[in-house]
Amino acid sequence: MLASLAYTESNFDTTVVSWAGAKGLMQLMPATARAMGVPPGKEQNPEESIKAAIKYIMATDRSFSMIPDKQERLNFILASYNAGLGHIYDAMALAEKYGKNKLVWKDNVENFILLKSNEEYFTDPVCKNGYFRGIETYNFVRNIMSRFESYKKKIKS
Repeated sequence: MLASLAYTESNFDTTVVSWAGAKGLMQLMPATARAMGVPPGKEQNPEESIKAAIKYIMATDRSFSMIPDKQERLNFILASYNAGLGHIYDAMALAEKYGKNKLVWKDNVENFILLKSNEEYFTDPVCKNGYFRGIETYNFVRNIMSRFESYKKKIKS
């Protein structure tokens, strides 16, 4: 899973910096890297980047403890890694409001992350984090999960 995430985030390039300022193998934003214990200037160190990403994933896992299925929770963790918790919580609130299962990503919450780019949805009172262009997050989760499944098939148990 970490390899799939790293490939999607940086194409395994430790020197990459995104348009938004995310750095390194795991593409952590500077503030997130600091919060996860990465020393200043070490954002592009692969070991530090991976350790920080794991810490962030573990913290995010706790934020989605209401999702009992671990495989399902992984979708939400990945979405949050890309979009931030707030936008995912908004999409969950929208899903619940519109009668979908807020604890299921595929064909439920993922549809509402897409709708957060429409004013009708991002201005809804259940949304606390405003506009979000969700197509990247939608594709991010699907791409990582697909690559993860492909990687698992290549590894002999």
